Parts: sequence; C-alpha cells; structure tokens
Amino acid sequence: MRVLLITGGYGFIGSNFINYYYYANEEVKIINVDAMYYCANETNVKEEIRNDKERYRFYKLNLYENDLQHLLELFNVDTVIHFAAQSHVQNSFTDALQYTKDNVVGTHMLLEACRLYGKIEKFIHVSTDEVYGESMLNSEEEKKTEESVLCPTNPYAATKAGAELIAQSYYHSFKMPIIITRGNNVYGPNQYPEKLIPKFIKLLKEGKRVTIQGDGSNVRAFLHVDDVCSAFRLILEKGKVGEIYNIGSDEESEISVLDVAKLLIKSIRGVDDYEAWIDYVADRPFNDKRYYISNRKVKDLGWEIKKIFLITT
Repeated sequence: MRVLLITGGYGFIGSNFINYYYYANEEVKIINVDAMYYCANETNVKEEIRNDKERYRFYKLNLYENDLQHLLELFNVDTVIHFAAQSHVQNSFTDALQYTKDNVVGTHMLLEACRLYGKIEKFIHVSTDEVYGESMLNSEEEKKTEESVLCPTNPYAATKAGAELIAQSYYHSFKMPIIITRGNNVYGPNQYPEKLIPKFIKLLKEGKRVTIQGDGSNVRAFLHVDDVCSAFRLILEKGKVGEIYNIGSDEESEISVLDVAKLLIKSIRGVDDYEAWIDYVADRPFNDKRYYISNRKVKDLGWEIKKIFLITT
C-alpha cells in the first residue's frame, strides 16, 4: 500500500486531490498535514474519508516550526505531495516575510526531514507558472516551457521560485526523488473566496458589485480542479524523477479579468449592463499581464483537459 503524505490537504487543491485520489486508488493511505490557516477547512475533505482511520489521518502542523521526520517514520511514508503554501498574491505585497517563512523555510524544513528519513520514493513539489514572470499580450512570444528562465515579479512568485530551487538542489546534491509542477490558475469547489472566480460569484450572489484591480485587461488561463487532480495522478504514477511539468490549460481557456466579470454578471445577475456591477480599484504594485505556458510535456504522459472554462462556468 502506498503511504502518501499530503501537505495543505485542507486547502483548495490539496483537499480536491484527497477526495479524488482516495477513491481512485484503494491501495493508498493518506496522511494530511495542514497548518489550518484562514483558507483551510476540514469539511473540504469528505466526511467518509475523514472517518476512515485505516486509510486517512490528519495532523495540524506548521511546516516551518515542526520537524516532520517523526511522522514520516511513524507511518513509513513513501510518497510526498507538497501542496501547502501561502498563495494569495495580493497578500504577499503586505506580508512578504510570512510568505518566505511558509513557502521557502517550510519547504526546506520538509525537504530536510525527508532527506534524514531517507525512504521517500517520490516527492512532488507543487509550484506555479508565476515563477516564469510576465508574458506580453498579443505578442508572438513563445510559450514558457519547463526549461524557460525563472523571472518572478511579485513576492509570492519569488518565494515559490526560491522553494523550487531548494528542491532542485536536494535532487542534485542528495539524490532526493524530486518532481516539480508549475500550474496556472485553478478554479472549482472548495476554493476560498479571496480568489477571482469564487470572490466574484459570492459578491454577485449577495447583490454586491465586483472589484477589479486596474482596467481588467490582464489575461489569465483557468483550469478546473478536476483536470488538475488527474494531472497530479498521472505525474504521481508516470512522472519521471528530476523532471518539471507545466500543468496548464489550452489557449481557448485564456480570458481577461474583465471578461470573467462580464461572464459571471451575465450568468448570475442576468444583465448586459456589466458596468453597473463593477468597481475599478487601484491596481497591484505589479500585475502580470499574462502567463503563457506550454502543457505539451504533461500531455505526453496522457493527460487530457476535459472541462473547458468558458463551457463549464
């Protein structure tokens, strides 16, 4: 039986992956470690799973303050998927040091515990496409591949890039079985309403106006969390140690923030006069125009995108 340690398992993507993989693989025991910050919720994981003491355990731990080696040894863990992170870009501008503690120091503490433990067969480090930095709108710029230069432009992305580099150093220096993923924007159930889509939905359902930073021309690509979970399963089962995999949507799922607002206003409020439902506010200190990544490598593993954003929203 695979013994899988998941960090951040009560967060958005982590909880969805637990709910998915628990049923997809009956020969897995899941150890969920989460610091239980404001955006985590134990009910994100299905009650049936939480009640299964044979195949599921939860521990409330902060990675940068705790040594996880004892947990790894207690359960004879063989696989790690490291979802845990501070991920809200806006907050990183005002609390950058905390992001460094959680995303960089926390990752380093986890890697060191795994190194000392010495029995990890696969360690998947979950990163972001934001480590590549900004791509331009309406340009002939090529998609960012896994070999592209890292050029983060905000504190959140910088901490994720830093954590990646530490993970890569453990692969090269200590032969740790590291795989890195870089994903684009994700949406779906259990997402905390600080992120764009659930935030807009919540406000509109409450009869409130949505807020857009800047003019809303910034473009983002969105993946449904179900497709993300299937990508992680493929990488877990077929991914090659030492490799990096972009988990990105196809170009038809690219949409501007303003167009997301228009789409949701039309769907929820049933009106075409979208300007009456939008407040434009000051932009971020830096707001990347676009993230533009290639997903060819993960598709070569057999991954398929089944939920297109403009159809499923």
